[in-house]
Amino acid sequence: MSEAAALDTAWQRFRRLDKGLPPTELEALLRGLEGAVGPHGLDASAVTLAYDLARLADPGRTGLVVPLVLAVLVDLQQGSTRTPTDAAHLGHRLRSLLRSALPGEDAVEGRVRDILRLVGDAGGAAEIIGRDDTARLPLLLIDGCLAVQRVRHAEGLLASRLAARLARPVDVIPKAEAALEDVRGRPAFRGGQPVQLSDEQEEAVRASIRRSLALVSGGPGTGKTSIVVAMLRTLVRLGVKPEQIALAAPTGKAAWRMGEAIQGALGAIARPGSADERLMAATPVPSTLHRLLGYSPTADRFEHDAENPLAARVIVVDEGSMVDVFLMERLLAAARPSARLVILGDADQLPSVAAGAVFRDALAVADAASVSLTYSYRMRADDPAGRQVLLVARRVRLGDARLFEDAEDGTPLVQIRPRPAALEGVGVELLPVERGGLRAFLEHWYPTRVRRPADLQRAVQQTWRADPEGIAPEQVPELARLFGHLERARVLCVTRGFEAGTRRVNAWLHEATAREAGQPASVTFLVGEPVMMLHNDHDRQLFNGDQGLVLFVEDDDGRRRMAVFPRAGGGFRAFPLDALGSRLELAYALTVHKAQGSEYDEVALLLPDEDLPLLSRELLYTAITRSRRSVMIVGAEPVLQAGVRRAVVRHSGLADRIRAALGVADAEAGDRAGSDAS
Repeated sequence: MSEAAALDTAWQRFRRLDKGLPPTELEALLRGLEGAVGPHGLDASAVTLAYDLARLADPGRTGLVVPLVLAVLVDLQQGSTRTPTDAAHLGHRLRSLLRSALPGEDAVEGRVRDILRLVGDAGGAAEIIGRDDTARLPLLLIDGCLAVQRVRHAEGLLASRLAARLARPVDVIPKAEAALEDVRGRPAFRGGQPVQLSDEQEEAVRASIRRSLALVSGGPGTGKTSIVVAMLRTLVRLGVKPEQIALAAPTGKAAWRMGEAIQGALGAIARPGSADERLMAATPVPSTLHRLLGYSPTADRFEHDAENPLAARVIVVDEGSMVDVFLMERLLAAARPSARLVILGDADQLPSVAAGAVFRDALAVADAASVSLTYSYRMRADDPAGRQVLLVARRVRLGDARLFEDAEDGTPLVQIRPRPAALEGVGVELLPVERGGLRAFLEHWYPTRVRRPADLQRAVQQTWRADPEGIAPEQVPELARLFGHLERARVLCVTRGFEAGTRRVNAWLHEATAREAGQPASVTFLVGEPVMMLHNDHDRQLFNGDQGLVLFVEDDDGRRRMAVFPRAGGGFRAFPLDALGSRLELAYALTVHKAQGSEYDEVALLLPDEDLPLLSRELLYTAITRSRRSVMIVGAEPVLQAGVRRAVVRHSGLADRIRAALGVADAEAGDRAGSDAS
């Protein structure tokens, strides 16, 4: 539905049905609200939805209910599961919407007071606002917060399922320590040195094999992959078959990286035991959570649920901070009560795009079921660049904007460079640019990071062979080198729009590629260009955020340009460009959200010309920690510091509801114990 059509529909409905406001006043309100919701990530269809709900209430209150509903929808769009109705929060949200819709500050303040009074009235808008969880109404007002009923329902189910797992007793596994000791005695090697688990890593392994639910949180370089591998090796020694273990992540890219890391670690074991050999012969292949749960887009439902649970005895989920309330609830519903569930992530990263901050909230109440990893293996004396990146990330995480003061060794944490050519690609650097000055940086970035060495450029131009199983196996190693170059460096942006957003940056780099190749820029995807899926394609098992390369591929239908993607478990698959259509876009530059689950040697973070509400310390931390050794921040220092000082605020009831459910679970456990004793 177009914005104009959405507004016209709301207006037509008013003319037929609404008698609460003079026509000219409602028209001005709706048109003003249409413009006001745009910066909050909504469009005019949200105004129509709010108006549809308002029609169910007292017609005389339409001008109050529409802004109130929109305030709840804005909070939901920004990731909150509920909207506090205190004057500070709700008043601020309403003012941001109404200033574009009403003439003058007095009118705005008057309308805000009336809406707050409506919310405070026990019977206010009772046709659409319920006051307890038994109400089947669009909105619920409980504990001083407004929530969309289906969101609150999902949050409640999730809280109950999490609490049930947290309340279960810790299993006593007599042979667990012996199994872990055997793993410890057969380490993997990295750089010629054995990889030994730290005490906190071993604690995480023990929690994962003994508890119904284990949460492991750690920043970059804290060894979460080592924990997963040690856990898998220990479980197999304890009799769990590899095929009884499910590995998953929120995105295809994160699942692929998880699989690559596990395979690499298993292959580095110097003296594998018989259990290790069984694991290596049948290593579980990570999948997306949607694929694991059997999501059907046509039916809009999951194959696996409480009635048809997953067969897995152990479920391991990486990048847990990216999982929203609805998907996490579906995962817990589909996991057998006896199954172990292990969720790993970084609680300081950006939370999920959709509603909730599940991983963070669950950690807040998990107590003994959670393990926080504090030691980073990037803090090594022989890796000063990685150490510098980590030190800056830690300061950003704490909201400390003193990024240019001396570090422990007497050098500034962030080095300021006067021009693009002065960038060294080591540690963290800031290239201050004025409005419109981004072009000079891109002219530096293209030849030094995008352009491939001659041997890889020849590989780009060759023809790759494919059959229904994927790219020919003998060509996979060379293709892996091409993808390795792609994963070496990436531009990250805060937004899709604006001059420093992904659309313009991708367009500029596409034009540069076309000029160098002697091709017209009107060709949407040139051979050798990076691409990314924008939407899920369940038939082809391609998912939003999956990244690939455009290459010449020959199959039974001849030679043509295709999009080639890595396949979970190894190898590559190719798909005709016309089959993917508008689901593809260029991926020279990614938003920070899309880069979650990825890791590069170098990243360039492009800041917007002006401070934006979207720019937060969590976004900056996520961007910085995508890099192993070099972060080049391009933008104004005041914009960077404003982002460091701003924290993502998500209003959620999950932690409180888990605590409440745990109280019930503990009481029921006590009752059962008393009953057993009698």
